Amino acid sequence: MDYIIPLEEANNYIFGVESLVMYLNKETDYHASASKMRRIMHQYNIKASIKTKKHNHQARRESIISENLLLSDDLTHDFQPERPDKYWTTDCTELTYGIRSEHKLRLSVIKDLYDHSIVAWEIGDTETSELVTNTFELAVKNNGGVYPDLLHSDRGSGYTSGLFNTTLAKVGVLHSMSRPGTPGDNSPIESFWSHIKEEYFQFHNRITKNEMNSEIEECINWYNFNRRQ
Repeated sequence: MDYIIPLEEANNYIFGVESLVMYLNKETDYHASASKMRRIMHQYNIKASIKTKKHNHQARRESIISENLLLSDDLTHDFQPERPDKYWTTDCTELTYGIRSEHKLRLSVIKDLYDHSIVAWEIGDTETSELVTNTFELAVKNNGGVYPDLLHSDRGSGYTSGLFNTTLAKVGVLHSMSRPGTPGDNSPIESFWSHIKEEYFQFHNRITKNEMNSEIEECINWYNFNRRQ
């Protein structure tokens, strides 16, 4: 226990049975099976802060799921923090470009719920763990190295990935997730998508990817500095 509890405390209790067995067996002179680790965790009331679910057993893919930490007991949402950098929210959407809008890309953004500003954005061909993780790291850089207390997302594959969740856990950022089939849980960023698509992009034509990139930058500057919130 002199090894397991400090390990969990240093990593925000993200490790479950399999991870603890791996660390213990490889990093120490001790050895434990999964069943023994479960007994130890039960005995000392050690519970992982994130749950692991296998969605595709054939491919052995694992997803990390968290609770909605912005949801109150009365099922209302805490979308109005009293200071900056308390709650950030993030999401990805699809945008098209080309003569016949035949090309697609994914736009990833992070929004501060305090003033609704977009802290960072990145584009990619598809929504991946690397895309959403890079967006978070860019947001911290743009924010002078200041981390949020909490980052909220939906349950997309990028946000449930080990890479993304480990990145957050290493710096002590809590990860909140929307409930399945409940887009209202992330309505502040859904509202952002609606605004930029209805109020900006439908009036602009983009032929190349470079033009699309420039349009996104102009759009977010318009949203942050010119459009009244």
